[in-house]
Amino acid sequence: MKRFLVITVLGLMLLAGVAGGGLTLGYFAHREQLAPIHGLAERAIRKVRREIGMPSETAARLERLETTFLTLRGTTYVSDDNDFLNGGGLTVWDDDVLMINHHGSIYYLVEGDEGGLIKSDIVPPDSGKAGYVALAAEKYPDQIPKEDSLRYMDVEYIDTPDFRGLAIVYTFIDVENECYRTRVSGLAIDPAVTSIRDVSAGPEDWTTLFETNPCLAFNPSRELIVGYMLGGRIAFKAPNLIYLGSGEYHREGFYREDAGIQSDDSDYGKTIEINLTTGESRHFSKGHRNVQGVEIDREGRLWTTEHGMRGGDELNLVKDGENYGWPLENLGTLYNKLPAPTIGEPGRHIVYPAPVYAWTPSAAVSSLARVDGFHETWDGDLLIGSLRERTLFRARIRDERVVFLEPIEIGERIRDVMQVAPDKIALMLDSNEVVIFTIEPRTDPLDGMIAALEAGGMSPQAAADVHGTMVSCNECHAYEELIHQAGPSLYNIVGRRVAGTAFGNYSDELRSAGGVWDRDRLVAYLNSPEDVVPGTYMTGQGLKNDTLSENVVIGFEWLQAQTGR
Repeated sequence: MKRFLVITVLGLMLLAGVAGGGLTLGYFAHREQLAPIHGLAERAIRKVRREIGMPSETAARLERLETTFLTLRGTTYVSDDNDFLNGGGLTVWDDDVLMINHHGSIYYLVEGDEGGLIKSDIVPPDSGKAGYVALAAEKYPDQIPKEDSLRYMDVEYIDTPDFRGLAIVYTFIDVENECYRTRVSGLAIDPAVTSIRDVSAGPEDWTTLFETNPCLAFNPSRELIVGYMLGGRIAFKAPNLIYLGSGEYHREGFYREDAGIQSDDSDYGKTIEINLTTGESRHFSKGHRNVQGVEIDREGRLWTTEHGMRGGDELNLVKDGENYGWPLENLGTLYNKLPAPTIGEPGRHIVYPAPVYAWTPSAAVSSLARVDGFHETWDGDLLIGSLRERTLFRARIRDERVVFLEPIEIGERIRDVMQVAPDKIALMLDSNEVVIFTIEPRTDPLDGMIAALEAGGMSPQAAADVHGTMVSCNECHAYEELIHQAGPSLYNIVGRRVAGTAFGNYSDELRSAGGVWDRDRLVAYLNSPEDVVPGTYMTGQGLKNDTLSENVVIGFEWLQAQTGR
């Protein structure tokens, strides 16, 4: 049965590749998560893995992550109707983690072995997308509608005396007037309702809290709308303010008509403050491109992440009334690699306030979240997601500057990140999976070794020598499963296949050595690596002591016994 399922999946991937223009396209669609081919392949792969009792690739990879100060345990959840289209975001309502996807469907998370992302009974407001697709086919057949780039981008649960409910952000198409804008809509929820499980709502139940002006006319050539450049993240600041990152829909004046980024008469390329009490709004800052993350830190300051053009992605500390320069100044280039027209020196960003930090080349930074009350080594930091680098960055901020940026490799495009409980961090991935991370307490894997070796008959000095040697090994090799550092993990090394882990930097000689690390071979290798595997990267690192090498293998065996393997 398992063999049949695997063959079925390979057949589906083959068909997907052919339908998309060949096996090469099928492969790259899977790797780069291109819809719809990637969606077909992924759904088939996931079905097979479920049938044979295997976790998803994401779940297996993120089950355990090592960071500088913390070990994180990840549990991955996925919705059954996932179509792998990009977009969406996270929020929290009391104890519930909520996710909105590309289509505007809102899910709540049920944690545990039988849990998952459960679709709520909330239907989003109409975005005008269906009418737009019909209009494009009828009136603009020679242009690209790019309808999959029109997305619901964020969701925020808000509880104030003036408004309690959900706010969402999306691109709204005014089909009748053939134009589009960014809209923030709100769904008011009665105070008596305490759970999303008890909420049922249709498109008509939403009201417009804010929409950008002017309504932008369709582009005259190529893509009618570049919807993925809407920005569209929001953050709530008590008691009654929403901050919206309003993108410029790739209308910067270089490739398309400027949407009015530097104009006070246009809401594009701005951060916008929306007052829920009065309904009034104002430009908080201008000169932005594609704001993908908006967050209020614990000092009440506004931070944003935004995409540069080619290089120059930015982390900005946004101050009231400031102009951050786009498109007059930036740290990137045009897509043809030539400098963009600028009022200052190219690549300098000295006329307008420079970002607090910039990524060159671009990391395609996405979401932004503050950490508070999670762990003393992380509290006060900002977490920054990345689409291109598939990495979570932890930024330490001090005196309005970045002290360090710790990269935490995730291996998937990160759409949103949020601290959802004092002890939980959530990631929303572009695979529409949600990963919940908690802290795994760290312990010393060598704790108790000396006493155990002495109890087994080893002399105190010999046991101490083994411990000291294995502490030295720990500088480059972890003893935990699946954790690789400068060298491969030594977890269960005795009896393991040579070069048999997922570590990526084995020498060619070690990879071709074959066999397993039986006791005698491991003793010989520890004593003189180059004699056992000529060309190994461990040349010159041998212990050169037969007795110590034998005792260290005893130490490895003791360590393996602690894991029950």
